[in-house]
Amino acid sequence: MDRTRKANREDHEATLQYRTKNEALDEAELIEKKLAQLQATVAQLEQTPQGIADLQRRIKLYGECKRLPDETSSQLYDKLRVWLARELS
Repeated sequence: MDRTRKANREDHEATLQYRTKNEALDEAELIEKKLAQLQATVAQLEQTPQGIADLQRRIKLYGECKRLPDETSSQLYDKLRVWLARELS
């Protein structure tokens, strides 16, 4: 094992944990925009018969994808993204 490589990777990961307030706000805004886009996609699917059928199959196979009370936008975005990307049998 290359100890230098591991140390560099760990240092890099530690550095990434510290972001400025502006960077954190920019990331939060980006996540909110992406979440809004996914929610708009779901809303568009609800407007067509094929989209409704697709959503119903997803709900039947994987359950509903609703926001939990303590869930962050980032967590909801990840959950909804995966829910929409899953293959339907």
